[in-house]
Amino acid sequence: MNHPPAEPMRYRLDATLYGIRASTDHSFRSPTREDIPPLGTLMWDAYRGTPDERDVGDGVPSATEEVRLTFDGEYGPFIPEASLVAEESGRLVAAALVTVWRGVPLLAFVFTASSHTGRGLARRLIQAVMGVLSEQGYDRLSLAVTGQNTRARALYESMGFVEVPVGSG
Repeated sequence: MNHPPAEPMRYRLDATLYGIRASTDHSFRSPTREDIPPLGTLMWDAYRGTPDERDVGDGVPSATEEVRLTFDGEYGPFIPEASLVAEESGRLVAAALVTVWRGVPLLAFVFTASSHTGRGLARRLIQAVMGVLSEQGYDRLSLAVTGQNTRARALYESMGFVEVPVGSG
């Protein structure tokens, strides 16, 4: 008997934003709807072969649809001014997309081109996102991380994110 693969275990992590200042890093910009196709390509490149690959479907078209759904509010209202992208030579190489889920900012997606991993882009993007949200008056940022994605979880925890026990806020 064939069983569908089990849904991966995810954990909610939150970080407080008290005292965080907006980044002076002006190398990032807010994404626009025109960025959706290149963001889909970037997302597929970043997620392919990771524990989260199935979250973005089976290729560039499904990853692009995931980005479009994020912009369209599928995961709560999209916050373009708190969402950021990084470019190199006119090509998107990293992104952080933020929505509001149940009244709390949610780092819905953060991803980096496979050719640019290990350079601190995700960390810098998340720090910048946290600063923007803090200046907008938010006191925390939430995200979900797949249990098997130990690299992402280590990054988040090193930035002050802590696991929120099931059943709390």
